[in-house]
Amino acid sequence: MANPVIGVTTFISSDGLRLPENYSIAISGEKGVPVILAKVEDETLIRKQLESIDGLLLSGGDDVEPKFFGENPHQKMGAIEPGRDLYEMKLIEYALAANKPILGICRGAQILNVQQGGTLYQDIYSQHGDVTIKHNQDAAKDYLSHSVSISEGTKLHEIIGETEIRTNSFHHQANKHNAEKFIISATSEDGIIEAIESTEHDFVLGVQWHPEGTYLADEASQKIFKAFLKAADSQT
Repeated sequence: MANPVIGVTTFISSDGLRLPENYSIAISGEKGVPVILAKVEDETLIRKQLESIDGLLLSGGDDVEPKFFGENPHQKMGAIEPGRDLYEMKLIEYALAANKPILGICRGAQILNVQQGGTLYQDIYSQHGDVTIKHNQDAAKDYLSHSVSISEGTKLHEIIGETEIRTNSFHHQANKHNAEKFIISATSEDGIIEAIESTEHDFVLGVQWHPEGTYLADEASQKIFKAFLKAADSQT
């Protein structure tokens, strides 16, 4: 295998661009070359960024601006990064058009769904119901806090080879209605969507948990990154 270049989006704040090291550890652990994608507004430059990478990783971060899925802000909505939303939606648009592999993690799975016409729960605890389990764990990032059921016949099932795994969990928003071109490939026991994937592309997968946080010790997390890097390698 060559060394595919993986572009990774970042958290954006007044302090600048931030990215936890776990992302680069997981990518480089599978012999990929992680590069940070700095937000730009010029669409020509965004296209150039996409042309320079073999795979796109949409990282976690703040909430998604609800106007992008046709809603006003819920009172439990957290901090947002509207400029980041617009930038990442353009990245997704161009990556899908070029059939480049995409892995969306947590917020990344959400913005992937929204860009294609899906919707979100702005706050699962107040909008999904009392049966909702704890999805924003207080334990360390490498702790597997709850179970996730994976549907047979999906790309995710092909990758992991199991119908149930345990994952970490750090979110209060989640995908509500999946976009038309995506299928739901995993859920938690309370019905929250835990993974979506494209039915029209070779590798477009969004997971609600953080496999980069459990990569060093969890086989399922390693399999996700291995499959993503293998798909990206086909672009080199």
